[in-house]
Amino acid sequence: MATLPVSVAVVNDYELIVVGVAQMLSSFPDQLLVRERIVMGDAIGADIEVALYDTYGRVGIAEPALRSLIARPEIKRVAVFTFDLSAAVIADARAAGAAGIVAKSLSGPDIADAIVRIADGEDVYATGTSSRPASDELAWPGKADGLTARESQVMVLAAEGLSNREIGAALYLSSETVKDHLHRVFTKVGLKNRAQAASYVHRSGALASYQPAEPGRIPSEDHRPARS
Repeated sequence: MATLPVSVAVVNDYELIVVGVAQMLSSFPDQLLVRERIVMGDAIGADIEVALYDTYGRVGIAEPALRSLIARPEIKRVAVFTFDLSAAVIADARAAGAAGIVAKSLSGPDIADAIVRIADGEDVYATGTSSRPASDELAWPGKADGLTARESQVMVLAAEGLSNREIGAALYLSSETVKDHLHRVFTKVGLKNRAQAASYVHRSGALASYQPAEPGRIPSEDHRPARS
């Protein structure tokens, strides 16, 4: 039986995502102790029982990051935290060696319980039934501008320079669907093209990314981009 509280690290490529998830998990101090808030590339300074990897912006290209986390000696188990619950997402997470999937649509207590069970050695696939987060703290970048979670992910990937085909592969979408999402993003946010989308993303503190050009790679300390 896992000793409570379980030590947890929250991991993603975007700081806003990490902060929101950590804040939500901190509501359960008897079960969980958030020891680290990790933007990919940050050093890990403590032993972690469960690293909860939020797949925002990285769903279908998350495997290298997952494998890198799983290989870290400071981390005992890695779980995926996601809106996306397709069979392909679950299969890819399992193939990468993740100890489970926790859906963002679950209630806070259910999320905390799933993490404790993962720390206790279970392979947990707590997938829920909705594609929307149950907690306001799990809102996505751009929500205040009217973007859906999917549109937000498409926008940040486009701003990173991925083509429609690459975004589709990352999010398990067709190129045409990606094109439709981008059109809606541009209309909602008042943008004309990808260059303006990139400017919008990178001038927004909420959407600041410290991820290197190669999606999913954990950069070394010497090569991690500086935070502004």
